[in-house]
Amino acid sequence: MFAKIVKSALISGSIIAALSASSALAQEKNVLMVLWKSWMPADKAFAQKLKDAGVKVNYSEVNADQDRSKLATAIREVEGDIAAKKFDMIYSYGTVSTQVTKATVKNNTPVVFNIVFDPVGANLVASKEAPGANITGVTNGVPIKMQFDVFTKLKPIKDLLVLFNSREPNSNIIEREVREWAQAAGVNVISRRVTPDTTSLKDVLEEVKSGKIAVDSLYAGADNYLASVAKEVQAAVGDKVRLYGGTQTYTLAGWLAAYVPSNDAMGQAAAEQAIKVLNGADPATLPVVLPKPQLFISDAAAKKHGITPPAEAALES
Repeated sequence: MFAKIVKSALISGSIIAALSASSALAQEKNVLMVLWKSWMPADKAFAQKLKDAGVKVNYSEVNADQDRSKLATAIREVEGDIAAKKFDMIYSYGTVSTQVTKATVKNNTPVVFNIVFDPVGANLVASKEAPGANITGVTNGVPIKMQFDVFTKLKPIKDLLVLFNSREPNSNIIEREVREWAQAAGVNVISRRVTPDTTSLKDVLEEVKSGKIAVDSLYAGADNYLASVAKEVQAAVGDKVRLYGGTQTYTLAGWLAAYVPSNDAMGQAAAEQAIKVLNGADPATLPVVLPKPQLFISDAAAKKHGITPPAEAALES
């Protein structure tokens, strides 16, 4: 008899918990979107996944327009609303946006970040397994060695140019990790810093075109600025060297290959994290997620460089 009562109580408790979670999501949620550059594909996939899941959301927006000082000013304007806990959750895109958001929020509101290459190295979480604060999210941090193991199967790399943005914490981390991989793999590597609002990118592309920098491959990691100039890089040197990128955005711009989670997968994974948080999960104990990476290849670039894409590759036209 006692066992039946306990079983009945457990079932009732499960039903109540499920109903409570359902009730929590039935209410409209106020979500602040901290965007680095308008609504990117991953941001749109995030919102669509929430909609498909039946989550009613009232969105507010802070748009940095790729300007850290503008971001800081804009988020200060909503600092009072954050302190008053007017938002049920905050979504942030990229490392810089998330760093500014975390500093402003001060644990008052749950934060779910997206597209952060190294959340531990950027001092956003204590560990990927247990973030340790009111913040969790989704990383696109496919290990550098794993990326280059895939790239070198397409064609051997002997001389590599790495572009990095010194203003972006993750970009500096990526540059260091690529150097470490190259040293272990016996690959000659040249690093060049490119900075927004300077001639540094134009200068390095001229060096590649002239042969002053002689390489067979070029890599740029998960960095918003570098991704925004991907088409410019492709137009300048895409015929001369093989281009490898750290996000799908690069292959969409005509670069040869990227081994990463898709933009849609990133947004959908962030939405799944958000649903858990909005249902009452504690971000401090909710592990950071890395969606499954896949090989993206530009069909045109592959033909240009005489490479036959593997059967498992997703071709970008």
